[in-house]
Amino acid sequence: MKKNFKSWLLFLIAALAISIIAACSSNNAAPADTPEKEAPKEEPKQQEEAKNDEPVTIRWAHQWGEENFEETIGQYVKEKFPNVTIEVQEAGTDNAESLEQLVAAGKSPDIVTMGLMTHVNFLEDLGLAYDMDELIKMQGFDLERFEPSIITFARNQDPHQNNGLYTLPTGRATFSLHYNKDVFDILGVDYPSDEMTWEEVVELAKELTREVNGVQYRGLDLDVPYDAYTQFSQNSIDPDTDEVLITESEAYRRYLEMVKAVTSIPGNYPAEEPGSLLHNWGAAFGEGNVAMAPAKTHFGWLGQDNIDIVSFPVWEGYEGIDPGPNGNGYTITAPSEHKEIALEILDFIYSDEMQKNRSKDGWASPLVNPDIHAVFAENKPEFLEKNLASMFLHEYATGPAKKAKYGDGVLWTAPIEFVNSGKDINEFLRILQEQAEENVRSQKESE
Repeated sequence: MKKNFKSWLLFLIAALAISIIAACSSNNAAPADTPEKEAPKEEPKQQEEAKNDEPVTIRWAHQWGEENFEETIGQYVKEKFPNVTIEVQEAGTDNAESLEQLVAAGKSPDIVTMGLMTHVNFLEDLGLAYDMDELIKMQGFDLERFEPSIITFARNQDPHQNNGLYTLPTGRATFSLHYNKDVFDILGVDYPSDEMTWEEVVELAKELTREVNGVQYRGLDLDVPYDAYTQFSQNSIDPDTDEVLITESEAYRRYLEMVKAVTSIPGNYPAEEPGSLLHNWGAAFGEGNVAMAPAKTHFGWLGQDNIDIVSFPVWEGYEGIDPGPNGNGYTITAPSEHKEIALEILDFIYSDEMQKNRSKDGWASPLVNPDIHAVFAENKPEFLEKNLASMFLHEYATGPAKKAKYGDGVLWTAPIEFVNSGKDINEFLRILQEQAEENVRSQKESE
C-alpha cells in the first residue's frame, strides 16, 4: 500500500513539472500548428495608393512631339496619376540618332513609343532594350487580353531570340481591300466580299479591267505589294546556316507570280515596263478609275462616300491571316529606375475604358474584347456606314520564330524587276538567289 502511495505521489509530481514546463514554453514560442501573430499588413489597394502618392518624373520618348503626346496619351495619364510628371522627349526609333543623343547626355527615357515594333534592334544597340516578361508577371499585367498573334509577333522581335517580350503594341495594324463603288456600278459588277483569296481577287480584277466611254478602268492596283509577302511568315535565308533559300521559297514564288498575274491583265498596267506603276504610294487609287486597292486601311479614302472596304485578301492555305502587324510599340527601357510605375501607366492605357474611348475616335485596339471593336470610329460619322468589322476578322502573320541574321537585299524591288524583266519565274528566282548570296557575303565581310 505504501509502495503504491509513493508511486502515485511521484507520478503526480512528474506530471506537475511537465505542465509547468509546457506553460513556460507557450509564453515564449507559438505552437507549430498556430500561426504567429504578425503586424497588420496594408491591403494591396492601400499599398498601391501609397506608392502612387510618391512624386515621380517619367521621361517618355515620343517622336511625334509633345502636342501629339498630350492629345493622345498625356492628358489622361495626368488625370489618373497626379503624382507623375511626364517629361516628353521628342525622340524615337524612326530616328535612332535622337535616342542615342539622349543616352549620351545621361537622359535615357523610361518609356519609348517606337516607330515600329521591329525596331527593337535599335534599342538593343543603345542599351535600352528590356525584356518586360518578369516585370509583367510580377505586377500581374494581363497579356491574355491582347490579340495573341500580335504578342507572338512582338516576341519574335527579341534580339536574343529567346521569345522575350521587349515591346507592346500601341494599337492594331489594320489591312483592307478598298474598293470604289462607282467603278463597280459603272461596269455592272457585284462588290467584293469579305474573306476573298488573292486568287479570287485577281479573277475579279479581270472583270473590272476594260474601257468604257473612253475611260480605261483598272481592276486592281497593287501599289506597294510587300504586305502580301509577309502573310507567309517565311525566311528567305536559313537562320542557322545563312544559306539563301529564294529558289525554293514558296513565299517568293507565289508572291511574285501573283504580282505578275495582276500586272499582266491587259489594260490594268502599262504593257511596257508595268513595274513603273508599282510603288505609286496611293496616287493611282485616287484617280477614280481603279476598282480595288489592297493596303493598310486608308481612312482618307474610306471617308469618301463611294469608297468601302472588305477584309484584306488571304492566300489559299493561309486563310484568316493578315500581313504582319508591324505598327508602333511601347517599351520600358533597361536603364529606367521607374519600371513599376511605367508599367502601371501602360496598364492604365490598356484598360477597357481607355481602349473603348480611343476606339470610338478611330484607334484600333490591340485587345481582343469585341465590345471595344464594336464602337470603333463611333465618333467619326463619315465611317458609320462602312464595313469596319472587316478590319477585325483576321489574326496576323507573326513572322519567322527565328530570324535570319542577314537580309537578302532583294525583296523590296523584286516585284518591279520581275514584271519588267520578261523572264520566267524560275530564271528570275535564280537571279535573285545569286544576288542575295552576294549580298550576304558582303554583309559578313563588312563585320
